[in-house]
Amino acid sequence: MSGKIIQSKCGLVLTCLLGQIMLLAAPVQAGVEGKSYNVNVNSSQGDNFTACFEFNANGSSLRFVGLDATYNRTNLGQDQRNWQAVTNPTSVVSVALKGEIKKDFVPDQRISGNAINSNGTTYTFNGTRLSEPTCPIEIESEIGSENPFLK
Repeated sequence: MSGKIIQSKCGLVLTCLLGQIMLLAAPVQAGVEGKSYNVNVNSSQGDNFTACFEFNANGSSLRFVGLDATYNRTNLGQDQRNWQAVTNPTSVVSVALKGEIKKDFVPDQRISGNAINSNGTTYTFNGTRLSEPTCPIEIESEIGSENPFLK
């Protein structure tokens, strides 16, 4: 009888622990809406620079290095990790971006992806989420007068 009670208690404890682990590991929406990311960018022309990607809260606009792009998520389920964006096609040089939110232990803390502009220059980027929803001014001002996404 006491063997069954001990076994029963161990099973209950194990079930509770597994339930808590599964609860913590449940998928969390990892959309980019209302978040900003400090990214390191590498260009096919050899330029390496830092930029800030700022996604607005209503899920339609991405601002980066003085450019505005319209973006959308490419998967609309619970796991909203992938997104794509394009700047206004009427501008002199347009930029298309595709990215993914990386989930490690904390959802949506890292971002990575690639971009191409209408001149054929390609870019890769990766970075981390900022604690504030907007980009600090000093990050964008570090780029200088010529926007490296438009080369």
